[in-house]
Amino acid sequence: MPEQGDRIVLWRNTIQLFYQYNRPGFAGPFKAAGFRYNVEPLFLSSEQGEKLEPDIVASCETGWLILELTTEPKSKEPKLDRYRSIDPRYLNQYGLSIHDGEPDVMTSRLSDNVDDGPYCQITVDNILKIQKEEYLHNQRLKDELIKAEGMDLRRLPELPITIIPEMVGKGGELRRGLIEIVMQIFDPNSDGKTPVQLVDDGLERLSDKIQPAMISKLISKVNNAMEDLIQNHLSEYLEFENGRYRATDKFKTHHKTMEFIALRLKEWAGIPQSIQLRLKGA
Repeated sequence: MPEQGDRIVLWRNTIQLFYQYNRPGFAGPFKAAGFRYNVEPLFLSSEQGEKLEPDIVASCETGWLILELTTEPKSKEPKLDRYRSIDPRYLNQYGLSIHDGEPDVMTSRLSDNVDDGPYCQITVDNILKIQKEEYLHNQRLKDELIKAEGMDLRRLPELPITIIPEMVGKGGELRRGLIEIVMQIFDPNSDGKTPVQLVDDGLERLSDKIQPAMISKLISKVNNAMEDLIQNHLSEYLEFENGRYRATDKFKTHHKTMEFIALRLKEWAGIPQSIQLRLKGA
């Protein structure tokens, strides 16, 4: 089974390709080709009216693309085939340029040992690798991907994304994604965080690319997880008061207390004790 950390790395490194940085001098191939993106938008297929929610849909003047991000060790060819039938008329609902023809459909993975059929595949684990670019119709996209191949993604600023939409159905992964954000509540200068802030902080730049219905689902799941955290793990130090999760009056900043809270958070998130001890001494 893929690790939650793998999924986060996959999303962070793929999303990087839609941005550019002055230091280091870097323009992601999707950014260079002019693409703007949306995360898990709802579409219908042109013929069957099937509901489809691709991981990323992006569009620019020269065309549009669908990107499937996956850590699964099996081919995504059947799903990619269905994505080709998506009705492009809905693109403008997500602030994307409308196009008449079929999208370019791609996968993004951390390894290249799975064959996704007749579709372009990018590998984003450390070094950007491109395969089967001959299946792309958009020449500008193809040129920018070929030009970008070999980029060292480790040189880029790390995106602080810790929550992704698919965590809605994965409680343990969602809790792991919240650990660093919950720790911020215990900063002496923090006045707590609302449920919306917890989700926005975790999604980071994805928060304004995701549909409100998905945000609402994530907020609901986060509230459930935080209620369990307060009741069963950190009742002495964490509370929900006036719409905010905040430190209790009992909490006093001390390295032993912070160590205790960190261990309780890892316990809550289902991180094995052996890993807890290793992290504690790190």
